[in-house]
Amino acid sequence: VARSAPARPTLGSPMGAATWYAIGNVLSSVAIVLVNKRVFAAGFHFPFTLSFFHFCFTVVFYRLLLACNLFELPSSPMPEADKFKVAFAGVASIGFMNVSLSLNSVGFYQVTKLTIVPVTLLINFYMYTVSTTHKVKLSLLILLAGVGIATVSDVDLRPLGLAFGVLAVLSTAMFQIWQGTKQKEYGMSGTQLQYSVSFYQALSSCGLSLAVESFCLAPQQLDGRGECSDSTMAFLSQWRAGRVPDGIVGTILATCFLALLVNWCSFGLIGKTSPITFQVVGHAKTCLVLIGGDVFFPPP
Repeated sequence: VARSAPARPTLGSPMGAATWYAIGNVLSSVAIVLVNKRVFAAGFHFPFTLSFFHFCFTVVFYRLLLACNLFELPSSPMPEADKFKVAFAGVASIGFMNVSLSLNSVGFYQVTKLTIVPVTLLINFYMYTVSTTHKVKLSLLILLAGVGIATVSDVDLRPLGLAFGVLAVLSTAMFQIWQGTKQKEYGMSGTQLQYSVSFYQALSSCGLSLAVESFCLAPQQLDGRGECSDSTMAFLSQWRAGRVPDGIVGTILATCFLALLVNWCSFGLIGKTSPITFQVVGHAKTCLVLIGGDVFFPPP
């Protein structure tokens, strides 16, 4: 008896949708890293404030879709406590990763990113009784070893940096796990979850921006005259005086579009697959970011 060939995944099938989410996530993530680098090079090196703009743009975008009847609210509303929990984990992931990078070497930062996969496996197993086959574990081991050899060079470890690195790994793993579990728990799509948590993400990032980036808190942030020169308020004053590069506002707006697309693909990919698949796709992004950095920002 002849066996029929397995059906190819179509765009509307779960596998087809996951494929497009993965492609969109890789392309948009690589693009936003490169565009963010242009924003930071222009003098706006305030990641929490930039994240605040991104989340505000997301809130406004979905409100407009709702007003135009182009977006449907989830049938089972997500409790406010869960919204805040998921949102705070996402913002904490961004914050702890940035602090870890500032306190440790780039090599150790790459190590923390690599450890997210095994930590996610452990949390899934002990908290959600989700196990993984030995073949998948072996494949992940080979993948992580290859990415580690390619990206990890010097590993300079400090006690405080290690603490923030651990917090970064835990918050990132929990955020990605919750992206998948909350979609299934409340029967919502990735875009509906993104809409549900975006307000609290904007609120959390706003608080961090005001606390960390809006004012000069260290002597090295002052100029020769003792005035604050390295804060969002100082940058705003320089922008009003016309002392910042032309087009910076348009570039920041472009990062808002890209951030919306990144989150849309990320929520959708994790909802269709798993946090582990998302991490594997993430390491493909790392390779493309390295290549893109050499192409668009060649060393002098």
